[in-house]
Amino acid sequence: GNPLLASLGRLGRDFSDMVIETEELATAREDLYHDCGRQTLLQALQSDILNLSGADSGQSRTKLSQADKTVQIHSCHSPMREIEVLHDQILALLEQQEGLEPRDILVMTPDIEVYAPYITTVFEGCQDAAVKIPFSIADRSFINSGEVVAVLLKLLSLPESRLSVVELLDILESTPVCKRFNLSADELTLVRSWLEKIKVCWGLDQHDRTRYGLPAYNENSILAGLHRLLLGYAMPAGGEKLFNGKSPYPEIEGASAVTLGKFCDYISCISVATKTLQAPATLSLWGDRLRNLISEFIVDDKDYAYELSSVVDLIMSLDELEDCAGFHHKVSLKVVYSWISERIKSAGQNFGFMTGGVTFCAMLPMRSIPFKVIALIGMNDGAFPRQSRPPGFDLVALHPQRGDRSLRDEDRYLFLEALLSARSCFYISYIGQSIKDNSDIPPSVLVSEFMDTIELGYFVENDKLNGVEASIMTRHMLQAFNYEYFNGSSDKFSYSALNCSAQSEKQRGTVEVKPFLPTPLDDPSSEWLDVSLTKLLRFYTNPAKFFLENRLQVRLQSTSDPLVEREPFAVTGLEAYALKEELLQFALAGKDLNALLPAIRARGILPPAKHGELLFADTVAAIDSFATTIKEQYVQQTRLEDIDIDLHLGKFHLSGRLNHIWSAKMVRYRCANLKAKDLFRTWIEHLLLNVIEQEGFPLETS
Repeated sequence: GNPLLASLGRLGRDFSDMVIETEELATAREDLYHDCGRQTLLQALQSDILNLSGADSGQSRTKLSQADKTVQIHSCHSPMREIEVLHDQILALLEQQEGLEPRDILVMTPDIEVYAPYITTVFEGCQDAAVKIPFSIADRSFINSGEVVAVLLKLLSLPESRLSVVELLDILESTPVCKRFNLSADELTLVRSWLEKIKVCWGLDQHDRTRYGLPAYNENSILAGLHRLLLGYAMPAGGEKLFNGKSPYPEIEGASAVTLGKFCDYISCISVATKTLQAPATLSLWGDRLRNLISEFIVDDKDYAYELSSVVDLIMSLDELEDCAGFHHKVSLKVVYSWISERIKSAGQNFGFMTGGVTFCAMLPMRSIPFKVIALIGMNDGAFPRQSRPPGFDLVALHPQRGDRSLRDEDRYLFLEALLSARSCFYISYIGQSIKDNSDIPPSVLVSEFMDTIELGYFVENDKLNGVEASIMTRHMLQAFNYEYFNGSSDKFSYSALNCSAQSEKQRGTVEVKPFLPTPLDDPSSEWLDVSLTKLLRFYTNPAKFFLENRLQVRLQSTSDPLVEREPFAVTGLEAYALKEELLQFALAGKDLNALLPAIRARGILPPAKHGELLFADTVAAIDSFATTIKEQYVQQTRLEDIDIDLHLGKFHLSGRLNHIWSAKMVRYRCANLKAKDLFRTWIEHLLLNVIEQEGFPLETS
């Protein structure tokens, strides 16, 4: 029989015991249901449902036009492709149907949270004003979309966390908190660079680490780093200088001191909140704590007024719970966190429905009010109808009775409700092809029944061989820039000008590589004739970078590395090189390197405890050996004064200074393997030494 009508009949039998007899009232009223006719496939389906007719009722198959696009089914490879295809299909409908506007289009999905990011990416990311479609997303949960809720849950998680630097910065960078402490984007970048350089990893202080059974060491903790920043502002920093066992951090001056004050305020609030939330309390006291937490960390801004009021209302219900239940005992943070998170998950935003653009929403009962175009996306196998998984102690589910709520039957009814509510187009999309191997994936069982219903009762004129499915079903390509969308060889199309231009470039074949600069640059200004030795050496170190930054004014910024959440267990990379260079200078100056251990440890670059001492001792031994080699083989003679360079070479003027010169030779050294740039720099300085040929100075370089 007809699967669609069978679904409708089954639902009718399930609710037959709940029907109220209203024959006397019905006889006095006119039937308000209107038969829309059978001019299109959508109208024919709605008429069959109204009249309970179809192929199984003995009615002959209905002929359809090949141009009939009132019912569309699209098979895609991923949720992202579903939304990209939907965007193009909506643009086509707006172009083809006279009088159709974005507010006449409703898009529903079984799980709005899954598709919300893709919807925002495609619809909001469209930069072409001619094809930009206004839209809104309704029915989103606060726990996934609310900024205030996200901050509150993160703050409640702090007592159970390690208080890592990533967690601290994540909370601070959220917009409500950032506004509360009046931090700009540049100030956030500055704070991040501080945390990275002072080696803050995790833990509030040395005592906080004892909670995890670790020794109470202070290095790499939050307060240790904060003390270094404050000392850097209060006193000059330098090498081995310490104050009360702490090493001042340099470069804290001027406007950065204001930023440091804001950051200190934030850390103070974090410290108080962490300690307060650890203690059990009554429900009413927890309500006071949560309200204080919101006022301390979240700005009272009109942008968050609705969400703030919803969260505050939820917190106020804690007081009501205590009074209603008569429960005045203390509970832990875990109980409160579980209670709040569960209610936030079920709390949704009540705005975003029918705001003047295309409306995206979840599939909810009574949501399918008539729209000209109704689209159902995410109609995947297993995703719809949704499965109800009641807990094992649910006695109603263990002994079901007629009339009990069934999520699966409700979803079947929602599908029929959406079909009846569409006025001019009914659109379905699902993930029907594997993104890995392009194999077929079946759609939702309701979509399969829907297609079977169409095949049984309808046929396309002049195309009885392929069937109706070939007319209403479109299998899309994996990429939105596929050539088939732009060559006009099929019914697939795209409105993306960017993808079209990229495909056009590809079809041209090999394209001549254009020069980096199509026209020569203007001659540099006269100030370029004055060349410093530092600039000359920087040019030969990296000519391309020098050209971009100095002639084209293009700054090459490298991406910042993620912050480290664990204390160091080794000193590697640039940190190891900088440490060795510093120790080498002290060794050549005749200082005791072992006496520098407290100053180096205070910077947080060494591993904690004995491991750090052993690593530092190995480094000192290597540097002592290297320094001895330099002294014995290269710098046994008397060290000479630095030579100032002031040369006129043609129209150029070269200035600078040569250092590290002894009576026997000029010496160049560093704690790393010899590289090509080292040879370039040394050769240039050697040539200058010989060009100057100053009396009493050597002409040899090592």
